[in-house]
Amino acid sequence: MKVDKLDIAVFVIVALCLLGVAGAAWLMDPARQPTRVAFLYPATGGAQNVWTADIDDPAAKQQLTFSERGVFDFHFSADGRWLAFAERSRAGAVALRLLDLAENRLTDLVDCVALKANCTTPVFSPDGKWLVYQRAESIGGRYGLPRIWLVSLSSPERETVPLIADKQVVGHSPVWSADSNTIAFYSADVTQPGILIYDFVSRADDGVQLRFIPSSHGTMGSLAPNGQQLVFPELIRRGEQFFTHLRIADLARKTFAAFTDPQGPHDDVGAQWSPDGETIAFARRYTDERWTPGHQLYLRGVGAAEDDLRPVAHEARYTNSYFRWNQTGDALVMQRFPLVRAENSGDGPALPEIWVHDLESADSRKIATDAFLPQWAGS
Repeated sequence: MKVDKLDIAVFVIVALCLLGVAGAAWLMDPARQPTRVAFLYPATGGAQNVWTADIDDPAAKQQLTFSERGVFDFHFSADGRWLAFAERSRAGAVALRLLDLAENRLTDLVDCVALKANCTTPVFSPDGKWLVYQRAESIGGRYGLPRIWLVSLSSPERETVPLIADKQVVGHSPVWSADSNTIAFYSADVTQPGILIYDFVSRADDGVQLRFIPSSHGTMGSLAPNGQQLVFPELIRRGEQFFTHLRIADLARKTFAAFTDPQGPHDDVGAQWSPDGETIAFARRYTDERWTPGHQLYLRGVGAAEDDLRPVAHEARYTNSYFRWNQTGDALVMQRFPLVRAENSGDGPALPEIWVHDLESADSRKIATDAFLPQWAGS
């Protein structure tokens, strides 16, 4: 059978298309993508914007947002395609914007300037179907207490609704469980401070969707990946001073246990559950002869003994205040601040720094200076 020129042309076009798709898939393979961290820069002077840096080539950092008045905070989707960020406006309100990194397309996610509200702290659900954020409405020329709101990312209109219809339920600092079924946030109700945990589908036999964990610390904890446990900070008074220790709430058994000794010679702040659910990272400053100027980062197994700790990037002159696991659980990105000036560091103020610590090699590397609020830039 004779093959005409049209058949040959069609064959060539199809072959080229298939090669293009295969090439794009090869290039977009996560295994071939650089491992990147994101942060706000600069911390001092000028408007803060979102930047990213390859951890193997941190000097070649890249600016992603170009806000004249600055970005308040931000979050990446788990697949790294989407960046949601809270942008300050001339009107004083803070709006949520969405950047499609694949197409370099910027859109308004929630126009809180028109709503006369401050919308901050966007957090994508791990499955990418929802985004949770906190929203404070304008009341008589000032902003009231924030409430927790949702955006449906799977609907074309990206409808936004309050997580809980009751306007008296206020809160901040939302976090997700790994299965996207649970949102926990700190209640801003001063008459009954604590952590509220909302299940879209109840995990409890009694069908309850909203549970309350009393806590007077004022900050959010970290959910276990299965959404069934919560590690959170709690205040304790020892002598004439207040310190912080960590507790674990088992939501299924409805029990509480001390993760760190409330009477021990230490102050424990912050905690982040590892992706496999077996380890907790937290910052500790000892109050005995092991004292350091700032909080150091430690790892401890969920069921391990109190003194079975693994120090991470331990350096006495730094304090660690913000840290996050990567998705595979083999590295941590952290914000560090030098409390003691290093020799030959030159003049000028101390500046926050972004570091990454690889758990297998125990290697720590500085990614950026004069930057803050680090996180991993997707997978």
